[in-house]
Amino acid sequence: MSNNLLNVPLKQSKPINLGQELTEVIKSQFFQPASNFENDLQQLTNLRDSITEISNGSIATTTSIDQLFEYYSLLKIIDSKFPKDSIEFSWYITLYNSPIGPIGMRSFKYEELNIIFQIGAIYSQLALSESRHLDEGLKKSCQYFQISAGCFQLIKTLVTQINSNPNSHIEFPGDLQNSTTLCLIELMLAQAQETIWQKAINSETTKDSIIARLSLQTSQYYEEALKYAKLSDYIKLEWINHITVKYYHFLAAAHYRSSIVALDSFQYGEQVAHLRIASNAINQALKYKKYVNNFVIEDLLGLFEIVKTKLRTSEKDNDLIYLKLVPKENDLKPIIGVSMVKPIELEKFQEVPSNDKLFKDLLPYVIIHFAQAMRERQDDYIKDKIFEPIQALDHIITKFLNERNLPASIDALQQPENIPDAIINHSREIMNSGGIKIIENLLKDIARLSSQCNHLVSECQNRIDMDRHEDQMLREKQGTSRWNRANTEKSASVLIAKIKRMNEYLEQAKNGDDVIINRFYEIRGVLEVYMGGFASLNKYIPNSNYIKLDKNIAIIVTDLRDLLSQITSLRTNRQKFLQSIEIKSRDNNILPKLIDEYKRNKKQLYDDQGNFKPTKFELIYEDHIKLFNPELSYINTTKQDQQSLESQIDSTNKNFVQEYTTNINSTLRKRQDSLQNLDTAYIKYNEIITNLDEGLKFYNDFISKGHNVLNECQEFLNKRRIESRDLEIEIQRNYQLQQEEQQIASNNNLTQSVPLVSPRSQKSNVWDPNSNIKFG
Repeated sequence: MSNNLLNVPLKQSKPINLGQELTEVIKSQFFQPASNFENDLQQLTNLRDSITEISNGSIATTTSIDQLFEYYSLLKIIDSKFPKDSIEFSWYITLYNSPIGPIGMRSFKYEELNIIFQIGAIYSQLALSESRHLDEGLKKSCQYFQISAGCFQLIKTLVTQINSNPNSHIEFPGDLQNSTTLCLIELMLAQAQETIWQKAINSETTKDSIIARLSLQTSQYYEEALKYAKLSDYIKLEWINHITVKYYHFLAAAHYRSSIVALDSFQYGEQVAHLRIASNAINQALKYKKYVNNFVIEDLLGLFEIVKTKLRTSEKDNDLIYLKLVPKENDLKPIIGVSMVKPIELEKFQEVPSNDKLFKDLLPYVIIHFAQAMRERQDDYIKDKIFEPIQALDHIITKFLNERNLPASIDALQQPENIPDAIINHSREIMNSGGIKIIENLLKDIARLSSQCNHLVSECQNRIDMDRHEDQMLREKQGTSRWNRANTEKSASVLIAKIKRMNEYLEQAKNGDDVIINRFYEIRGVLEVYMGGFASLNKYIPNSNYIKLDKNIAIIVTDLRDLLSQITSLRTNRQKFLQSIEIKSRDNNILPKLIDEYKRNKKQLYDDQGNFKPTKFELIYEDHIKLFNPELSYINTTKQDQQSLESQIDSTNKNFVQEYTTNINSTLRKRQDSLQNLDTAYIKYNEIITNLDEGLKFYNDFISKGHNVLNECQEFLNKRRIESRDLEIEIQRNYQLQQEEQQIASNNNLTQSVPLVSPRSQKSNVWDPNSNIKFG
């Protein structure tokens, strides 16, 4: 068994009785007896128990993998048939020095990702269990490492898909996030590539130039693994040091092999240069030997001795015999790595299990889901068609009366000393709802959310600006002719437009916030009166002298008071009506109708591919919603009643105003103005509360959608960076090919000089390059 490579430790799970958990879900949400599925529930319980018993202390076997795949297949079935958050699964993170957790999440996807992780971990252990002394063992080990990389690649893909879904609010633990999974992918590929390298050096026929390319690619895989390891909080120091040593080791091995190629080509200066680079790389590796396995350090020291001896000899020979210029590292012909590995995703992950394998007779949760969705539609329908129209009518009549100074004008006449009951009720309502404090708190929440939204937009813009800056730098470095990809403005045009619209929305929202703040400060003084209760109101409202009204105005006031009473009765009836609607809506559940339809026409509800067709349910919903047609007619009736009362009030109030002006005195006018100010402040208070609630909803929605845009910007930046890297590699490769072609053409036109002494004829006590002992 190999001891100089790493395997991924298996995760640990907190045991649960999966069958019992699902039993409770079936009882509470599916309206079916769980006893009908006793065998399925027991099978899941046993299988889940068996996979939690797989541990790092046990020997990795294909039997364990078979169990995990069977459970993974069944998980897909229950994921499709049960609510996504039915059960909480808890797992420990085991990559770090000591287990972290348990971390619980109510998500079948979380369980699936951890099972994939377990499969990847076992394949990494199987890879280490193969013999590295036989070609067959190296071949199997390489394949297992690539399969392990494929598992972690699948985790990365699935997590990215879930995170990109705007309706998803799942935040997976760090060992399932990109920085960690990318590290594991690159580490597994590095170790797979290392087995290819091992096979190559075991073969005496493999050219040193090929081994150099294999070594460099191995080093590059370790370099990528190291980069992501440093970004992750879950890769321990021992692994980081191990990966660092491996990165430098194979970089040194690549240059050591290139030095042999240079020697064979009589390029003595290049030979010395490659050996110096190899020596420096080994010295760097030795700085990180702490906590690294002794087998890894022994391999490194073996290479170190060879490179040190060979460098000393080559420098001496070049100084005394060949006198060739030793080029700088940047002037050397680059070593082009050659990758022989890639992540392998097993077909088993893509197999679609039969839905009849488990819970065959369970009512599909899609029925429950549609019932919930239609219930929400029913609630929205009642809100849009009934509740909001009623509220709008109440708002209209309130505003209508306030514009006519009612009931303040007649209260001032009829109650020259007492505080009107309506004002007292307003005071109680404002105090109970929070008064000034609730507005101030809401304004603070608005300011906080607004700041978050602006920061979110700024972060989006930063991603675009970073790409613009990086693209411009690379464009200047490589030249416009070679840097032939679209600029940021063109590539990110859709995102730039989105960010512009986001800024516009926030500017409009800020203007709206300012208007609300100004309205609040306009009525703040009157609200303080309300908050003071009876004593404060009594002090604020001046008394007036009693005025004996003549017969005409007394009749008008009586008529007005009667009309206002009718308005009050109208509003009271509406509140009772809305309460009855809530009861009716609650008592009329659409789910039984959907279940009946499913049982009657089960086959017709699915298409040829087995996908559910909701069209039949739409017809049932349309018929169901007709239950509320009688209530819709009430809206028209109460609207007509209100319009009739408004007309009568308007006419009567005009007569009152005409008579009233002849009877009013200064004290009465002051009392009326005070009462009117209180009525107006009450109306504006309710409007401000409503506007602030709408503002909170706007900012919360903005943050939710803004995070999606931020993710898009981050993905765009990542994609562009990958493009940049690939394009730079392509440009460098083309440049190298061009240089090689020029060198070949130049060599064809020059006579090569023969060295005075052949390097192979030198007698030396140093290590012979043709020896069977190979460390690099």
